[in-house]
Amino acid sequence: MFLRCGLNILLQNYKIKHRKCNFSQKNFIISNSTTNFVKKYDYMQMKKITIVLISTFILFAHCIPVLGWGGKGHYVIAGIAEMHLNNKAKKEVQRLLGGRTMVYYSTWMDEIRSDSAYGHTRTWHYANVDEGKTYETMKKEPNGDVITATLLSISQLKNKNQPDSIRSMYLKLLIHLIADMHCLMHAGRNTDRGGNNYLVKWKNTSTNLHYIWDVTVIDEARNWNSIEWVKYTDIGMSRRQRQAIEAGTPLDWFNETVALAKDVYKNTPENQTVPQSYVRKYTPVIEEQFLKAGYRLAYLLNTIFK
Repeated sequence: MFLRCGLNILLQNYKIKHRKCNFSQKNFIISNSTTNFVKKYDYMQMKKITIVLISTFILFAHCIPVLGWGGKGHYVIAGIAEMHLNNKAKKEVQRLLGGRTMVYYSTWMDEIRSDSAYGHTRTWHYANVDEGKTYETMKKEPNGDVITATLLSISQLKNKNQPDSIRSMYLKLLIHLIADMHCLMHAGRNTDRGGNNYLVKWKNTSTNLHYIWDVTVIDEARNWNSIEWVKYTDIGMSRRQRQAIEAGTPLDWFNETVALAKDVYKNTPENQTVPQSYVRKYTPVIEEQFLKAGYRLAYLLNTIFK
């Protein structure tokens, strides 16, 4: 939103200055030199604006909090889940989403973060767990976290007395929440804001651990688009393997992420360059988390809409 406002201001400023340079033939005899001056003026102004726009984009790219798994991870997890819905669940999901897919709404919860009407959901994307603590012993967010929001969404979806508009909203939330609870830095420490204040370097560029796990490791692990991630990751486990993944509760699933996050902190020195071997080491973890999240989301929806 801030970036859009900045762009509009800059472009409006250019238009104002551009109009000032539109010499009228009624008042001036325009020579070739004057025309060249106007063209040069326009070029210089557009060059300045381009530089400012690029600088603004870089600034906001580093300052705006990165969202869980980035867009690609959410698309992949929703795509895997859709592949494993039973017919009844698939029909009900499509009905509640107005014919749209789960992939279409997989990032909806991120898109509403700037909407004050949904301000209470801002802490629902994560649950921070500090070193030496557990989810149970950590101080809880007053407005809730990824666990409480997941349980609330499940209960609201099961409640057939709720209007479809409410159930549709909680379906969109659940699609996103299950993905977020499998994203490692969404179980990161409160002391460094889930890795946002944990500074590292990637290819000589300063960044943070949260960005590394939301975007970098996914993009660097495989040169795949979202469809290819779904196709080549969901290799078709046996029913027994899937049942093992689906076992437990959302809190059990989240605690697995907490354990993985602790391992990441241990193997990612602060203020140091993250090597390419780091991506190779954790690529199987990314693939496993995508699969687990997708299978578990499908399992929940199959159970809710049975």
